[in-house]
Amino acid sequence: MLSSRHQSVLKEIDAARCVGSWSTASALAAKLVKHGSPGHVFGSIVSSEAELEEYLAKVEWSPQEHWSDDGIMQRSSNGVRVTARYPMNISSSPKQLEALEKRLQKIGKHTLSDEEAYQLSVVTAKVYFYGSKFEQCQAAVDSLATTIPDEGAMSPVYVRQLYMAQMVMRGITAEMHGDMDTAHSMYDTALVTLKERLSSQAALVVPRGSAAGAEKSHEELVNWAEEALYRRAMASLAQDNIDRGADELAVYIRVMDNVTPATFRVFRRLRANRLHMQLERQSIGADSSAATQAKERVMASHRRQMALLKATYAFPRANEAHAEVLAEVDGAARDWELVRAFSRVESLRLLEVLYEAVFLTFNSPQVLRHLVHVLVRFGDYHEARLAFVTYRELVERQLERVKKALGSGSKIDSGLESVNNILRTVVVGARLFLVHLDSAHDCLSVVHFANDLIDDVEARDPDHQIIPPVPETIRAQVALWKGAAHGRLAQRSREPSNRADHHCAALQLLRQAAELNPQLYEAHYFLALELALGTRDIAAATAAAKQAAALDATRLDAWHLLVLLSTARKDYAKALQICEVAMRQSVWWPAYNESQPDANKSEESVAHSHTLHDKDAKAPMGSVDAGMDFFGLAMTHMAIEGRHHGFDTSLDAQPRLFALYASVFGSVVAAGDESDDVASAMEAAGISIGLLAVGDLRTGHHTHPSHLVPSQASGRPSLARSLARSVFSKHTRFSSHGEYPPLPFSASEDAGEVADVPKLPDHPGQSDHPGQPDQPKRQRSMPHLRAPSGDGSVLSADIPTEAFFDKHGGGRSSTVTHMHSNRSVYSTAVATRQSHQRAQARRALCSLWLATGTAFVALQRLDEAGGAVAEALAAWPESPEALTMRGQLAAAEGQHVMALNEFHAAVALEANNIRAAVALACVEHELGRRDVALGLLKNITRAHGWCDPEAWYWLGRLEHELALECDSDARTQMLRRALKYSSYALELESSQPVRPFSILRP
Repeated sequence: MLSSRHQSVLKEIDAARCVGSWSTASALAAKLVKHGSPGHVFGSIVSSEAELEEYLAKVEWSPQEHWSDDGIMQRSSNGVRVTARYPMNISSSPKQLEALEKRLQKIGKHTLSDEEAYQLSVVTAKVYFYGSKFEQCQAAVDSLATTIPDEGAMSPVYVRQLYMAQMVMRGITAEMHGDMDTAHSMYDTALVTLKERLSSQAALVVPRGSAAGAEKSHEELVNWAEEALYRRAMASLAQDNIDRGADELAVYIRVMDNVTPATFRVFRRLRANRLHMQLERQSIGADSSAATQAKERVMASHRRQMALLKATYAFPRANEAHAEVLAEVDGAARDWELVRAFSRVESLRLLEVLYEAVFLTFNSPQVLRHLVHVLVRFGDYHEARLAFVTYRELVERQLERVKKALGSGSKIDSGLESVNNILRTVVVGARLFLVHLDSAHDCLSVVHFANDLIDDVEARDPDHQIIPPVPETIRAQVALWKGAAHGRLAQRSREPSNRADHHCAALQLLRQAAELNPQLYEAHYFLALELALGTRDIAAATAAAKQAAALDATRLDAWHLLVLLSTARKDYAKALQICEVAMRQSVWWPAYNESQPDANKSEESVAHSHTLHDKDAKAPMGSVDAGMDFFGLAMTHMAIEGRHHGFDTSLDAQPRLFALYASVFGSVVAAGDESDDVASAMEAAGISIGLLAVGDLRTGHHTHPSHLVPSQASGRPSLARSLARSVFSKHTRFSSHGEYPPLPFSASEDAGEVADVPKLPDHPGQSDHPGQPDQPKRQRSMPHLRAPSGDGSVLSADIPTEAFFDKHGGGRSSTVTHMHSNRSVYSTAVATRQSHQRAQARRALCSLWLATGTAFVALQRLDEAGGAVAEALAAWPESPEALTMRGQLAAAEGQHVMALNEFHAAVALEANNIRAAVALACVEHELGRRDVALGLLKNITRAHGWCDPEAWYWLGRLEHELALECDSDARTQMLRRALKYSSYALELESSQPVRPFSILRP
């Protein structure tokens, strides 16, 4: 019977052994041995085990080297082979272990209790195990029972760990003999038994002697519970029981996510998680339903993998690439495609992985390549541009090394970006610049870089012995975007010769793209658009558009072009037929077809009832981008109805279009003007770039809100500026200031009537003397930014806006923000998909009201037309088209100076606006300044208005009027020019579509 003092010492020894405090355990055991108490044999066993564990704690080892190839699964004709390294052991038995063996053998000669005999057997087996004497180890544990011993007085708690050590060693020795079934049984029995003895809140794996700040090289060599969890899953996989093995591996990963310290066994967990993702990928295969169910697990696995990589690898040294991080990035991008995780939230989770990888690889081109693709898909085009520019800079440096290797005939480093990957990313960048950033020059710079790369590689390696040939599909894409960029520049060029050069280059390149890849939809579509815009070759454009529609009938832009081409031939019945066929196959057709309003309601009443803030509005049927294409086609359908059946018919379609507008753009406008870039979205989602750690993987852990560095230009958090030593940090993000105006569907409070046109104020520039033409008063501020009444406000007609900003100080941005005014025309929104959609929503609503106003003008209902223009300007105050129509209405009322001011404002907002420029020339003609009007029309027809029949008509009319006032010698030449201009105007009018082809320009 042990005394109470001895029982207290035994409890302290048990606690010290459980937590791995071996120095304390050894000191307490020495007390039992020293006094020769009844527990002196047990004290000797404890002292021997403490000496073993203290020796093992000093062993230097590298988990990364030991488990470097762990978790690799290979399938062959002989079955499945899974690499699972045995625990670290000492191959050559040192003197310390030999001395421990002898000491334990002497202890065994004493008379032992059952509890002491059990502990002696397990400790002896451990000495054999670490000394690589596996036969003796097996002999020591084979005689022990597979059930956990009863809790004795000596080690009531630690006996569980001894039991786990016994069972794991038995399982490992069975593995060494190839008996995986027995090994799995040992591991599973041990874990089940241990869980039965533990409380529901107790941790299954408790690292011993591993403090939170301890180096990974001083981790305990074996944690028996962790070893059992891991090896049980490996044994199932080795038996080709993939489903069971995957489930058991998931249990191991889940248990280790909650271990403390969080970095314990981080490298083995890295290997286990990689293997689990491979198994998950295999189980999904081509099963779309399985992909949907596994989506959340796949994304969580990759976030875990990146956290484990961060805990394993530090910031890279010179010429260090961290290949495993690059492999994870490739796997993450592939798996997001596999499970089709394309929503904004899901893309944010992939971006979190990629931005962490940017730091771990110090802007590896491979990571930036994926970053460009995902940012474009997410819709943050500004950040995508930064990533692409950096990617290009880095690959240009790598290409210098490739050229040197090709010149010397040496082997190219496998870690460099492949030429085909570079070209694919360049194609994405070209599309980014042209379509999303509207920068044709940047697009041309990118494709010139691609062409130079292709030519250089062909010249240095013509036989493709080192670098594989560039696929025709990539060559076609390069030619496509180069041609599209030339086409864009042709439309913007003011010089006829320059415009012709760009147009010829565009046609040649687009035809080349179509020949290289006849299945490329964009090649045929852009070719058709260029033929329609550049040469009015209606027949050739129709043939190319038909090819595009045949390749992808779900895309509406080719159908829309076919409709406009039919109207250019004045075949309105055919155009309506094509339009309806295209609209019926769209997912947005039900939203348009089912919105049949009550015939008793007026147009304004129906329009006002479909507000964007109506909670009962229909949910979108498809994507917003597809809805915008459908809405544009529906607008064209209404315009054709007006031409073909009369404008009363087009007005009947107005309520359906307002209902369609609410369905398509409702979610866009309801989202408001909040920042929608990646940094803001991550901050809203609580994703912190640079702060991801393995501790974040614990169950119930919530990431702290994002810690991002604010941009100096906008005050917004910028991911680019937050990456340590990133090349991105030199860029700043510019944003707009102020707020968008509200989007009312009607300016009148009475939903049943159209609002009357507000009476235009008398302009200070009007003449007081009847019979004399009004002279415009030139002002520095833009008319549409001034209040319509002289109420003395800061934006009234008599106070220039520039003077107001200068007067109040603090800069224009702070002034506009303080006034809560409309977004200034001088600032540019951050290029994102949602900002583009918001702008399109305002343009679409404005266009809808202007189409309504056009119908009212055609029906001579000018008051109602003025109300429609007022609504258009309320929707989009900076609309040149709306200002032009308001000026035309003012001119119709004889207020030429007011009209002149409106046209000047429209041209100031958009210098290429033909309608405003021609209307300006017409008013100058009405005011008697025919020389000014003639100069304007010559400039218009020479530049952007070269294909506008109205501009040529007025130019011919002015030439004719001036010819009648000249002498006979000059009159003949002028009349010939007038006839030439009028004939060309008639020719252009014969091929003029119901809406300009330019509305389809991406």
